[in-house]
Amino acid sequence: MDTVLLCGGCMEEDFVKQALEKIQPDCVIGIDKGLEFCYRNQIVPQYILGDFDSIDRQVLAYYENQEEIPVKRYQPEKDASDTRIGLELALKLKSTRIFLLGATGGRLDHYMANLQSLLVPLKYGAQAWILDPQNAVTVLDRGRKIRRQELPGKYVSFFSMGDRVEGITLTGFKYPLTDYTLNNDDGIAVSNELAREEAEVSFTKGRLLMIFSKDKA
Repeated sequence: MDTVLLCGGCMEEDFVKQALEKIQPDCVIGIDKGLEFCYRNQIVPQYILGDFDSIDRQVLAYYENQEEIPVKRYQPEKDASDTRIGLELALKLKSTRIFLLGATGGRLDHYMANLQSLLVPLKYGAQAWILDPQNAVTVLDRGRKIRRQELPGKYVSFFSMGDRVEGITLTGFKYPLTDYTLNNDDGIAVSNELAREEAEVSFTKGRLLMIFSKDKA
């Protein structure tokens, strides 16, 4: 099951619409200010949640009057961000792939919280991605193959999401690595590129932040 979270960060309308068209999600969760995108584009989410401290009141009232849509309201003083709560809802719904749109831009503390949230689905055998016009970001707990056609640009970067990632091997990359220990203060795996149509990353221990990116046009 594929679920999209429409979050309250920066939304580039054309990019988000294209992403929704490509993903064809089974479920859409509108989160706080992300509902304004839904309203502008006549999108009916399956769930709505947030503390609603930043949304246009007219938009919120419109959706609250749609009785068929569950609305979960939270106090601003809470132990998790709206996006994290939305991610946990997606996991309760048995989502296997979760895409966060509008999860970047603006406040860095929110962005860091969203990055940390990418770790949560791994416990459930699921995977989450943060997508914006320049980047696609996820966390791996095992190796995988990477095809050039899935990249938004030419760059692929890796970082440790913990103290270290052990035994990392990059095959088919412009800058290969073999059985390398990547510490969380190590920048050796930034701005790599594929050297052929398909490459592979593998590692023996740890969790690996993977970022596909491109320069701004």
